[in-house]
Amino acid sequence: MFAQTPDVLLQNGQEMLNSGDFEGAEEALNEALQADPTLAPAMIALSKVHLRFGNMQKTQEYIRRAIDTDPENQEYRDEFERLNEINTLMADGQRNMQSGDLSAAYESYRVVLEKFPFFAESAYSMGLVKFREQDFDAAVDYFKKALELNHSHENARTAIANVAKNKFNEGNNSYRRRDLEGALSAYEDVLKIDESFFQAHYQIGVILAKMGDRSAAIDHYKKSLDISPEFYKGYYAMALSQKANGDIQDALSSLEEAVEIHPGYDKAYGAMGDIYIIEKQFDKALNVLNIAIQVNPQYAKGYLSLGIVYSGLEQFDSAVSNLEMATSLDSKGYKGWYRLAVAYNALGDCENAKRSAREATDKKSNFGGSWLELGVAEWCNGRGSKRAAENAFEEARNDRTWRKSAEYELDKVRNPEKYQK
Repeated sequence: MFAQTPDVLLQNGQEMLNSGDFEGAEEALNEALQADPTLAPAMIALSKVHLRFGNMQKTQEYIRRAIDTDPENQEYRDEFERLNEINTLMADGQRNMQSGDLSAAYESYRVVLEKFPFFAESAYSMGLVKFREQDFDAAVDYFKKALELNHSHENARTAIANVAKNKFNEGNNSYRRRDLEGALSAYEDVLKIDESFFQAHYQIGVILAKMGDRSAAIDHYKKSLDISPEFYKGYYAMALSQKANGDIQDALSSLEEAVEIHPGYDKAYGAMGDIYIIEKQFDKALNVLNIAIQVNPQYAKGYLSLGIVYSGLEQFDSAVSNLEMATSLDSKGYKGWYRLAVAYNALGDCENAKRSAREATDKKSNFGGSWLELGVAEWCNGRGSKRAAENAFEEARNDRTWRKSAEYELDKVRNPEKYQK
């Protein structure tokens, strides 16, 4: 009922063009031409829109239509000449790029940008030259300039992302070499290039946590999650730092967020179980750990934690079955074998306790707990070998944490009468 006239649509399109709303301008100007196919100023304005998009074919098409519609208009012919100058310079730059003469290519693109400072494609092309020269900082500056001139320039956006990925991979390589400072510097560079690169925040958090600065790590995990709220690994990593800082409730909340996003995330259930074990909330621990092994029946850590819970409840038969499963899935870790030795000793099964404890000492020879359990199994309440038990307890004494316990057990072996009821 109140349809806009072609002149109003043209005016709206030109205002949008001047304000940088190129998509809106294109829509309004196309509507103007639909209403009046002979409206040459709309054709010229559309040519300017497509020039900003870097679409030279469309730009040329609309200028020619305008000239055909109004052949006497010198302004349109001048616009056509300007377009030819841009085309010539850009073509020169492309030829020089292909021939490897990067300095000449750069100069062609620079002249275009100097004469036509609104032309995003020239800024983008200058960025490509700098990228080829491996001057990545300058390349990113030009790609960002292209986006300032044309916010929908997807090639420039992709180019920035590619530079950021290259720098991110540098950080990953440094991290694998255990060069934490080098990795940290690279990840910080990534964020200078692309502040929305959430994985860089996450990796900085991982490194800061390793360095012991867990509060700063948590800040970076939060930043990664602000950018990517569905990044469940960020919640898991943040929970580990929160737990280490003693923020148990915050840690549990973060883990609950992780499993809400990814209900099959076994590690998050396992971490929740570990917290409940520390808090002596065994019923809650059993619940989440059983979910962990349901979502991943090959999750060795889940069975290990279940074994710890059942040992804490003194349900050693259940502890043994879960710990046997844990060690079958992960035979290289000493903790499962150690816990299995504890459970078998509690059941009085000295042979299986010896087998498990020996596996544990083979995996980690300086852990006193495994030697202590081996000693208990060797002594077997006086039915076993005193010498073998003493040797194991002596090994346990070498671990300061287990020294008092080892000396107590040694005294029981050497002075059994003191402990007879």
